[in-house]
Amino acid sequence: MMKRSSTAYYCSIAIIVLILLVMIFGTWLMPHGIAPEDKINMLQYQEDGKTRYSIPPYAPNSTFLLGTDHRGFDVLSLLLNGLKYTLGTALALTLFRFVFALPWGFWSGSTGRGGGILRSMQWVVSSMPAFIFLFPPLAGMYFGLRLDQGLKADPHYQLLFSVTFVSLVTFIGIFPLAHQIADRTRYYNERLFIEASRLMGGSVFHRTMRHLVPCMRNEMLFIFLSEFMQVLFLLGQLAVFNIVLGGVETIGDSDAGYSIAITTSGEWLSLIAYGSRYIRLHPWIILSAGTSFAGLFLALQFFLNQLKRRYGSERQLM
Repeated sequence: MMKRSSTAYYCSIAIIVLILLVMIFGTWLMPHGIAPEDKINMLQYQEDGKTRYSIPPYAPNSTFLLGTDHRGFDVLSLLLNGLKYTLGTALALTLFRFVFALPWGFWSGSTGRGGGILRSMQWVVSSMPAFIFLFPPLAGMYFGLRLDQGLKADPHYQLLFSVTFVSLVTFIGIFPLAHQIADRTRYYNERLFIEASRLMGGSVFHRTMRHLVPCMRNEMLFIFLSEFMQVLFLLGQLAVFNIVLGGVETIGDSDAGYSIAITTSGEWLSLIAYGSRYIRLHPWIILSAGTSFAGLFLALQFFLNQLKRRYGSERQLM
């Protein structure tokens, strides 16, 4: 039953609307450009009557509120431009999980078949954090194929890693998600009106589309949002250890031992991976990207909790 809306509920909606606006219009809100012609090699300034030069990255100042990266690009501009790529990546991976888990969960919950395999695989996958399963193979591929070299890396290797990354992140989430959907399907499948539909000759597909989906639409929204946040958090964990998808360029000279891989779009996970390598020398990079990512995650969690409170779903999902 839908509960009366609270101030917190409207605040959560306002925050989500703000995030969506930044995602859509972030490119036009950037205070500085991030095109190749906007790179800063050095800045000239006067000190003690002498002309001196400084090279990026620059600490936060009145011109660059969150500082710059090694190319002289404004970190705030990178964050505004990169939000859409971060959310898009997490959304795509969540949808991939649902493509496989949703029909399997409905089918298993409605027919009672495949439940043993689903429970066994769900137990195996959930026995330890997903990060523990994913990090060894992905790190081995990423650094073994020298993908940390950015644009200098073999594009075929980059494609292979991207396919493996997407496949593993999708695979690791299919079984817990399908198991959860199957449990809820079994719960609703015991209702008298669904049993009546079965006795009248309704197929599994008919019962699912005409009865189960309408009954579970709110729960499916909450499950999707929860899964989206799990994917986002998992991607953030991998980013801390420099495991990210493509979209980086390399500056410096790798032969001379000076090579820095930096995101070309400002994608947040790549910024976290880049900033974590320079946390001691240039802490404003990881602080800006990490704080923004944490704020995004907390905002989504707040929104989900308020949705559950409004529609009284906590008791249903127990």
